[in-house]
Amino acid sequence: MRFALAVSIILAGCGANLGGPCSAVDGCEEGVCDLTDPEGAVCISASGDLDGDGIRNDKDFCNHQEGGDFDEDRDGVGDVCDRCPIAPPPESDDSDADEVDSPCDPDPTTDGDRIVVFDGFNSGLPASWKASAGWRFVGGEAIATPVDPIVTEQLTAPLPLVSQFVAVLGQYRIDSVDAQATQNFAGVIAIDQRPAGGSVVQCAGTRTGTTDRLVLDTDTATGTANFTNLFDSASLYRVTMQLELAEAACAMVADAETGAAQAMTNGEAMNEGGLVAKGAITRFQYLLVVQRAP
Repeated sequence: MRFALAVSIILAGCGANLGGPCSAVDGCEEGVCDLTDPEGAVCISASGDLDGDGIRNDKDFCNHQEGGDFDEDRDGVGDVCDRCPIAPPPESDDSDADEVDSPCDPDPTTDGDRIVVFDGFNSGLPASWKASAGWRFVGGEAIATPVDPIVTEQLTAPLPLVSQFVAVLGQYRIDSVDAQATQNFAGVIAIDQRPAGGSVVQCAGTRTGTTDRLVLDTDTATGTANFTNLFDSASLYRVTMQLELAEAACAMVADAETGAAQAMTNGEAMNEGGLVAKGAITRFQYLLVVQRAP
């Protein structure tokens, strides 16, 4: 009896054959697990090319649409088909059914949000983006190296919607701080670049003298939150800025600290989102922008 039980356990752990069900935990005896099949995860041939995009199935993290060669959060679902490419799927379903999962969804109780920009910087500078002189793209990072203590390095992506509902998320590490800069900062930005626009909203970890703060700067106001250290080279910083009509909020998660700030804006619709750094060599791992149609 014990022998039979042991055999059944071993066989259960061997994985499924081609066409059989699988998961991120229970893989395949043959081929690879296609986690993106709309009908449910299934084992497929490793050497095939299910979607015909030139990427082998065992290298393709999006087997049902073109371009699945990168998987930023390493959850088995590629960046271009992931409902939240910066974090594994949550335990609960998408509560507002807009196909954007937490923590990417800025408002999980209201549908209509969609990911409009995501890049993990594995292929250099995207063609439609704009970058100032101090940016390099190395090893899946966008590295801001300010050319002067007073210069702000800016990297921005065009947004498909002109909307008052937008969230901009980034993640970074600090390499070093320029002691000659009167202010050091790193964070995210949203811009209204329309001819009649010109509004800028920025959320960044800042240092002025010996004081570190999370600072939310809008076209009409400033919000702040105190932090102990926002420029520790051993820490990872995640920053999120959300704009909704005339309200703005930003939040920072560091290794040992969290904080948030709020401020009012003039309610302009934004059509660019991006990353900024000044007085600090900063390694950004990704830029993510979510918009909702007005």
